[in-house]
Amino acid sequence: MKAIIFDLDNTLYDVEQYYSGGFKEIANYLSKKYGLSKQEIYKRLVNCWNEKTSMYSHLFDDLLDSFNLENELENVIKVFNDYDGELKPYSDVIPTLKELKERNYKLGIVTDGNVERQKRKIELLGFERFFDIIVFTKELNNPKPSEIPFQEVINKLEVSPQKSFYVGDNPLIDFEGAKKVGMKTVRLLKGEFKNIPKNKFIDYEIKEFKELLEFINNE
Repeated sequence: MKAIIFDLDNTLYDVEQYYSGGFKEIANYLSKKYGLSKQEIYKRLVNCWNEKTSMYSHLFDDLLDSFNLENELENVIKVFNDYDGELKPYSDVIPTLKELKERNYKLGIVTDGNVERQKRKIELLGFERFFDIIVFTKELNNPKPSEIPFQEVINKLEVSPQKSFYVGDNPLIDFEGAKKVGMKTVRLLKGEFKNIPKNKFIDYEIKEFKELLEFINNE
């Protein structure tokens, strides 16, 4: 293997940290402006997120509709995107990334979502020094499961897809594009999508991030 490419959210850290912190900021903002209960706002956001996951695109619309505050959508999205509280990687991520760098693997990230928000997450997590390339799919206008961001990574790293792994968590979007360009795919069984059944685009599954070290030795 020559390169290992990673998803960000729920693969390198638990994205619930970001959502929980962002929801609290939204609750504070709306509570101060309209005298609403912070606890009630936070509870509604968490319940909706738990039920519909981070793939649901109308979470804030639903919240604001319930309070007749539809005019606040742009402000609430900005509050969420601007959250800059503490984020921590999974406990075995940093030691594993260090070991992979010492073994001279090329490392990259392919991540969906608002570009500035994802850049801030990477900064808060202290990841910049580990990665040779970071592809923000929104900059390419081709989010996962598109093949385009994975082809972009392969081209820029100048590696064969057959000698590359992609590590993600979400069977619904993470693996199809990587598999179609010829990469081997590894699913980390963590986060909000861990109970979704495996599909044909997933080659291997691991329960802990550090398992990558032993796993790659056998390839």
